[in-house]
Amino acid sequence: MQLMSIEDLAVYLGDSKRTIYKYISTGDCPPYIKISTKNIKFDRADVDAWLESKKVASPPLCLTEEALPWAPRALTVTKLAEKEAQQRGLDYVGTEHLLAAFTQVPECIAAIILKNLNVDAARMRELYENSRPAGPASAAAGKDGEPGRSLMDTARMAIRCAADEARQCGHKYIGTEHLLPGILLVTGGLGCRILTQLGVDLQKVRKERDKLVVCQPQDAEGAA
Repeated sequence: MQLMSIEDLAVYLGDSKRTIYKYISTGDCPPYIKISTKNIKFDRADVDAWLESKKVASPPLCLTEEALPWAPRALTVTKLAEKEAQQRGLDYVGTEHLLAAFTQVPECIAAIILKNLNVDAARMRELYENSRPAGPASAAAGKDGEPGRSLMDTARMAIRCAADEARQCGHKYIGTEHLLPGILLVTGGLGCRILTQLGVDLQKVRKERDKLVVCQPQDAEGAA
């Protein structure tokens, strides 16, 4: 991880510091981490991905229905979730697969949140491995019929909730910091049940996220 200051980002983009602050105030900026009240950092990989997002890349799974661009690590998580499902011989992706994928991207904000909440990654993996599909894959999968690329309704709902979380934070991208609470908001999903067994709840996740990521919540009228 290569962290960049606001000054570094200004030089990298060829903009002034004032312009960077404007990007931050409008939410049209790369994901960033709040080190302290007056110190925020950008990951070089996130900055490059943010620039690439302006070119409109095709996301994996069935994510094209969401208008917001995806942060690079969130996209990585979705791809790993597909692999998790395929390794289990399933033709759909559920919230449990998204959750398991977090452990494979330890530098993502969701994984950092879980670590800060003292979640034992090995125990979470054990609960995931012991989980079983709710029913036959053909019944649980979406209608597109493409093996390994269908989303269960619970996973689709979690992604929609993640988009709402992003908007409520004043962000113009979907990151793992939005996807984790999105999973918790879908109480019928296996991912939420696993997190509940580990003592993780929505309030704790949001509180820890707000320590790490600068959010600019919308007002009540503009909130999703």
